[in-house]
Amino acid sequence: MTGFRRQRVLDMDVVSGSVTSLDGNTGTEGYELVRVLVRVHEEPVGIVVVSPTGDSNLLDAVRGIALQRFRQRIDAHLQADGHRTIGTADELRDVVDSCPQVVEEPPAGPLVTVAIPSLRNVQSTVTCIQRVTAGSYDNLEVLVVDNDQNGQPLRAAIDRAFGHEPRVRYVHEPRTGVSFARNRGLSEAGGDIVAFIDDDVLVDRRWLERLVTAFTNNPAPAPVACVTGSILAAEMESRAQSWLEEFGGFNKGFDRQVYDLVNNRRPEALYPFDAGRFGSGANMAFRTEILRSFGGFATDLGPGTPTFGGEDIDALRRVISSGYTLVYEPRSIVWHFHRRSDIAVRRQMYRYGVGLSALVTKWLIEKETRLPVLSRIPPGVVHVLKPSSTKNESKSPSYPALLTGLELVGLAMGPWAYLRSRYLRKGVAS
Repeated sequence: MTGFRRQRVLDMDVVSGSVTSLDGNTGTEGYELVRVLVRVHEEPVGIVVVSPTGDSNLLDAVRGIALQRFRQRIDAHLQADGHRTIGTADELRDVVDSCPQVVEEPPAGPLVTVAIPSLRNVQSTVTCIQRVTAGSYDNLEVLVVDNDQNGQPLRAAIDRAFGHEPRVRYVHEPRTGVSFARNRGLSEAGGDIVAFIDDDVLVDRRWLERLVTAFTNNPAPAPVACVTGSILAAEMESRAQSWLEEFGGFNKGFDRQVYDLVNNRRPEALYPFDAGRFGSGANMAFRTEILRSFGGFATDLGPGTPTFGGEDIDALRRVISSGYTLVYEPRSIVWHFHRRSDIAVRRQMYRYGVGLSALVTKWLIEKETRLPVLSRIPPGVVHVLKPSSTKNESKSPSYPALLTGLELVGLAMGPWAYLRSRYLRKGVAS
């Protein structure tokens, strides 16, 4: 369990040379490594980890590594901009700092409802809202859905911080569970699109703009019903946070992906029930009426229930199975603050296991998914247990066996957790 080295998280455009960070401090003193989100004209192309150096040397080092690892993405972007491809990292300095994808004026588009479920995270919720309202997309409303029984602390904070902001609205949903909170946001949404984020993320400036664009700029034969985006680590201050990244984190890569049951169907045995590949609940958006037609999120799944999770994956899978298109848009970025303590991550791994097998149990009980899921159980077991599977390939030799064990214990408990959750939710209006 040794070997963790603190990492300063930075955001760098290798064309302009600009370097930013979430807290405004780009210094690397006291850090053993620097974790850099590499961009070309604001478009993310990948992450590199380097040793800290002086500002100019750091930029040169990142440019060199980025060109080696992400040349295909960099060349494709530069060619789309009308630039020639480059041969060496030094030539990145000479690329004209202009890009038709970088638009200074706020883009026009439909009204979007941003729903933020919150549970006793007052300050982080306020900060999250501030980032959303300061973004590049103006035609939005923010619904803060308070899932605390005592709604007074958050309501007072929202009134103080946003009493002057007509786009921000507070809603109280006392029924426990993130699915109830999200469904309340869905029912109150006035936008054609409803986007969901968690209360512990910070959104990129162009986060919502990129989500909206992905709904319309897509040649897929089936309508786009859902768009998900990147979820990147906001900090890397503890070994527990690095473990979560090795487990897979939340990010699904930097290549745009389109999923459906026609031209973009995947040949893998688990598809489309391997819905964790599509995205995560901290950064997802839906056509409002389509999500309503599904009945919203399953209230017998998710945080706040005995299952601890699975509600987001269930909703994403339904989009594909219902014949719609889902787009993963890596340029739509939110930054997530992973749990710092070992105990918290151990608890999280157990809950991930519970949530996954609880979700599978739900699918086995429901008539429409029972047979497809039964046929996928053998490859699903291989996917979970095989060290070289896409689920486990990112784990280093130092990844704690205890975390894997806790996840497996959770998997064993999930069916009972789902049955208990189903019983508790019986007769409760969703």
